[in-house]
Amino acid sequence: MRRDQHLSSAGGMLPDCSSAVLRRPRPRQHFAGTMRVPYIAPWTGENAPPAAITTRHGRDGMGIGYADEYGIADRRRGALWIRVPVRPGAGAPLLDRVHALRQRQAMNHLLCRYCGRPTDDRPDGRHLFLLHAGTGRPVTDGERTTTPPVCDGCAVEAWGRPSARRECVAVWVEEVTAWGVAGDVYAPAPLRPVPGERGERFTLVAYGDPRLRWTLACREVVALHGCTAVDLEDLRERTVA
Repeated sequence: MRRDQHLSSAGGMLPDCSSAVLRRPRPRQHFAGTMRVPYIAPWTGENAPPAAITTRHGRDGMGIGYADEYGIADRRRGALWIRVPVRPGAGAPLLDRVHALRQRQAMNHLLCRYCGRPTDDRPDGRHLFLLHAGTGRPVTDGERTTTPPVCDGCAVEAWGRPSARRECVAVWVEEVTAWGVAGDVYAPAPLRPVPGERGERFTLVAYGDPRLRWTLACREVVALHGCTAVDLEDLRERTVA
């Protein structure tokens, strides 16, 4: 693992060369009526036609790119990223979707996916993750995820919803490391996305994988280490107290 792939549990961050994320974001909390909108949720005002994909010869060989590609704004660590407008609060929130750039910011800077505030201020240096428990198995060391961490308060608030209790599992994580991206892998000829593995919407591609040059990244993927299950009822009692 290279040094620039590591997100220190003591507050270090994965460097992101995009001009939009050189500094830790200072998010404004948005509402839809009285409902608080998650930081990583996109808005209808952030919709835009997809940019045209073409082939290009890069430093590591052939892959995909944009005809008008603009360096660090479009590409990060060898992966081409989907272009998305950034206008949080414009229009109506799309709560069942994820804004690609804000998800990446949340992963890079270890921000709460709900409120967007830092989650690296705990005395023990651990981070709290609230993950989908669809597999029915506990979270194990090296688990990969596209879901950013949560702060204690937002975790307790989310846990109050019956759906979260049924569908999620909470874990403390000691160390978070960069793993790769999730996105659409393109075939060279004809130039179009290939179906995801096992019917998944996106394909997970590790940094260093030759397929990275042919991937349109839509999510940052991290690996979780030092995972310990959390009883959020205990956390709720301590938080409320």
